[in-house]
Amino acid sequence: MNRKLGVQVITLLATFLFIFTTLSSTVQSVPPIPQATLIVDINGNGDYTSIQDAIDNANPNDIIGIKEGVYRENNIEIHKKLTIVGDNQASTIIDCGGNNGFILDSSNVDIRNLKLTNPGEYAIYVKPDSDWCNISQVIIEAAQKNIGIRIRASSVVVSNCDIVGIGSTGTGIELQEQNNIIKDCNIYGFTVGVLVLIGSHDHEIINCNIFNNEIAVDIRIESYDNLVSNCNIYVNDLGIYIWQNSNNNLAYLNNFWKNDVDANAQGNNTWDNGFKGNYWDKYSGIDIDGDGLGDTPYTISEENTDRYPLTSMILPDEITLPADVRHVTTMWDDTPSFAWSPSVYSKGVKGYYVKIDNSSETYVGETTSWTSPNNISDGVHTFYVRALGTDNTTNRYATVTFSIDTMFIDTDGDGWSDEEEQQYGTDPNDLDNYPLDIDNDRIPDSSDTDDDNDGYNDDMEISYETDTKDPNSYPTDTDGDNIPDEDAPSGKYTGDVDDDDDNLRDVNETRLGSNPKNGSDAKKVYITGKTYYLVDVTQDGVYDILYEPISDTTTAVEKHNEHYLIDKNGDGTWDYIYNTVDGSMSPYEEEILPLIIWIPITIVILFIILIISIYFKRYNYLKYKIFKKREEIIKPPSIRESLRTRVSDKDTVEMISQTKNLLQNIQQDVEVYMEQLRQIEDKIEYTVIEGEKETTTPGEKTSKLKNIGDIEEQVDELLSRQG
Repeated sequence: MNRKLGVQVITLLATFLFIFTTLSSTVQSVPPIPQATLIVDINGNGDYTSIQDAIDNANPNDIIGIKEGVYRENNIEIHKKLTIVGDNQASTIIDCGGNNGFILDSSNVDIRNLKLTNPGEYAIYVKPDSDWCNISQVIIEAAQKNIGIRIRASSVVVSNCDIVGIGSTGTGIELQEQNNIIKDCNIYGFTVGVLVLIGSHDHEIINCNIFNNEIAVDIRIESYDNLVSNCNIYVNDLGIYIWQNSNNNLAYLNNFWKNDVDANAQGNNTWDNGFKGNYWDKYSGIDIDGDGLGDTPYTISEENTDRYPLTSMILPDEITLPADVRHVTTMWDDTPSFAWSPSVYSKGVKGYYVKIDNSSETYVGETTSWTSPNNISDGVHTFYVRALGTDNTTNRYATVTFSIDTMFIDTDGDGWSDEEEQQYGTDPNDLDNYPLDIDNDRIPDSSDTDDDNDGYNDDMEISYETDTKDPNSYPTDTDGDNIPDEDAPSGKYTGDVDDDDDNLRDVNETRLGSNPKNGSDAKKVYITGKTYYLVDVTQDGVYDILYEPISDTTTAVEKHNEHYLIDKNGDGTWDYIYNTVDGSMSPYEEEILPLIIWIPITIVILFIILIISIYFKRYNYLKYKIFKKREEIIKPPSIRESLRTRVSDKDTVEMISQTKNLLQNIQQDVEVYMEQLRQIEDKIEYTVIEGEKETTTPGEKTSKLKNIGDIEEQVDELLSRQG
């Protein structure tokens, strides 16, 4: 490489390093995520008395601490990344009043250490796309045909929860989507303990006690690759039910006992891990070699077999919680009694500790029931019980909330006090004569304004022509806000102006092109404190425009990975980035190519420059060499002829034209071009100098060659003419 070329390369490198250093200096460090703690106290000793108010006023990533007490709130909506923590899972109580509890409409929401009672359709609902949420140490007491936790997102973890169905025909946990984990939970008292459905896959149900349900685990409708492992599945009508084209599900290292039917499976599923299967109390095989595995398989169905059934129950390495804790005496008995199902531990359970509220613990030994030796005052209380292992290890408390009302006298034991029966005109001495109360809310139908407790008062249901006695018959209400979508036929009630509860009025959604009955096609966002909406006008699941309701204007947005680029002012440039994961809005900055991208680009550019430089140096050298050689072998003519240029033949002109084309594509094929130059050298025969006469004989031609610079000018002229 000559000196000039070396200087060029060094200059280019220096320029690149300067530009790269300048760009790198624009990259800013990531600031810490701001996080505040807001306190909710029903007694007024915190920042808020309402959980919903605290949520609405919190910033993403904030922590909301809830003090002990009974909060009568429902339909609590969360639209941002938050952590919500109660003081005590037994005494921080949210009474949903027959309505829905928490509605999670954001990813990365964390809820823990709470108790939800009296929920409606569901206690906690994790909406679609609200991934990576966490629900832990939560007690849910559900009744009627309700769902404890409904999950329609992915990568949600539910852990250390007690999901209890009280006289329920509903579902403990309903799973859809993928990669959700249910672990270390007690789930009992439902029609279905855990329901997996509609193409769901890769869920894990592990280390759970699932008992006293009609079906413990129900996997259906083309669900696949789900795991049930290390669970105690007992005292159910049916343990695991896999059906409706569900395949490739796996269940192993579970204990099945005291179920009417342990398992019922269709399709191709697996019941062992290749080494160990499950413990089945109905297995009748033997274990001759004493390896803990049955010598013959346990047949579930024609296509489903446990090849390595266990001959003894798997005992956990940690003490399980006492399960099915219940208050077994009447509310007017001020020396209440309690019972619970035993804990399980591989090293054995020594006994139990119990207490009521904040009193001192009492050790009661191995018994699974206890009666308070002391009188308990009227009011709402909490009973606690925990197990103690033979090695003195223990676990957290299992709890139940109960009430004492010594003024409640029920002579006939029908659940209605004598005073209530006298008030409502029934006989306090007749067990079969008591006030009619369809919804069991202890308000007789004769006085109840909502007989079926479906959230729609009887007068409204009559106006909408639905059944006031049937909780499943009520006016169409897309968003479940107890405001029917349409006006009542009688004209007495006005319908909802926002059917899907996405905060964008139906009339605006219809005009923009989004669906007024789909709550996921419009998203409220805030930019510099002002309200905007991201709207999916094509109804394909991707937001298309930014709508500003005050000025009634729209501007462009564009999806970029997990974010949306937003042109707030409509000037054709991006102004903000909306993060769909945590709901944050930040100013837009041009992306900078990382170093790993710049390095190969730089190498390629330098290589191209090097090739071009070497080529031109060689090309100039060859031109000089070609014409120098002709100067040595051709004698100058003796007579000058008139100035004109002759071209030897037609082929030479065509070759020059080809050379021009090759010059234009020099970076594409250097070797081909060099070959063409050599062909030009062979075909050029001579150049006649204009202004001189020929002195050769017929058939002979001689000419005086011009100097090398003149020849280059002639070639350039020919190239320009051919162009």
